[in-house]
Amino acid sequence: MLERRFSLGPWGEDELPAVLENLAGAYQPKKFALCEVDRDGDKVADARIYLWGLDFSRAPGGDGPGAVFVSPHGWTGNSDSAEGALECFSLIRDLRLVWL
Repeated sequence: MLERRFSLGPWGEDELPAVLENLAGAYQPKKFALCEVDRDGDKVADARIYLWGLDFSRAPGGDGPGAVFVSPHGWTGNSDSAEGALECFSLIRDLRLVWL
């Protein structure tokens, strides 16, 4: 579950926007992309985005979302982590993980 408690309250209404901004910033997912590389011999001939994702850093054994992703073609999926998605899709493509 993604729910995390963040409490230093109580707060007044005037303080609440800053508190919520800090909360969202502290627990924001990390953005990533898997980029596909095409080679011509030992040189890179082309590269493209294979998928975009958000990694929520699921704790081992946890039930959070892990990493969720979408391809430029519209298919979606999830994995334990960005590294897990890389490991899986690297079986069929030459991919690189890029943290954004």
